[in-house]
Amino acid sequence: MVDVAYLRTLPSYLKGSTLQTLATLVPPARFEARPPRPVVLVPGAFCTASVMNWLGRRMQAHGGSVAVAPTFPFYVAAAANLCRLEQAVDRFLPWLDELGGRLGVEEVDVAGHSNGGLIALLAHDRVARGEASCRVRLRRVVTMATPFRGFPGARALSPMLPCCRDLIPGAEALARAERASHLVVRCLVATHDSLIPPDSQYVDMERRTLMEGYQHMDYIVGPAERIEQAATEVLRWLDS
Repeated sequence: MVDVAYLRTLPSYLKGSTLQTLATLVPPARFEARPPRPVVLVPGAFCTASVMNWLGRRMQAHGGSVAVAPTFPFYVAAAANLCRLEQAVDRFLPWLDELGGRLGVEEVDVAGHSNGGLIALLAHDRVARGEASCRVRLRRVVTMATPFRGFPGARALSPMLPCCRDLIPGAEALARAERASHLVVRCLVATHDSLIPPDSQYVDMERRTLMEGYQHMDYIVGPAERIEQAATEVLRWLDS
């Protein structure tokens, strides 16, 4: 039987995907990260750093101190951040260490969109297990449509998209991210997500906020009012 409710979400998903791809083609915005504790935005698959421009600007307009993680392999436009999640961690941790040295900070908060939430948690787990070093620790994490339990199409897509190998339910990367999930103060759940089922987007019921009507990409390239709401929610939970 065709899921009519699901089919109704597809036009907004296709629109969001197009806007997200276009957002990869512009230069990344310059943000003024400052002590004592900047918020690091971590993008997900198919995203360069520039996809965080709109959300970062709204957070900065509310007084947030913002930094955006670097573009992960394979770097170019919509092919960015399709690598295995641990490869993204390989780039993220040295960048975070350099940020800490440059700003003189010892901790940051993180807002991760989609796979970006997993990348941040995997980075923490690697340092906690003594597998890497970094002068900066993660204090709090807010996730946006992050696939904590993977997603149904991961196995079929894994031959073409390396990151999907880490999103197959039961994958080691998901287990390692779960070990760091105590850092997560809030999971923002996109209720009309065509990519990641809403039930996969939170670690437990007590730490979820339902973002009614949100499609997967609405946090970063959606209508202005949705990006504004996302910025407000992220700062609210990181400051709480």
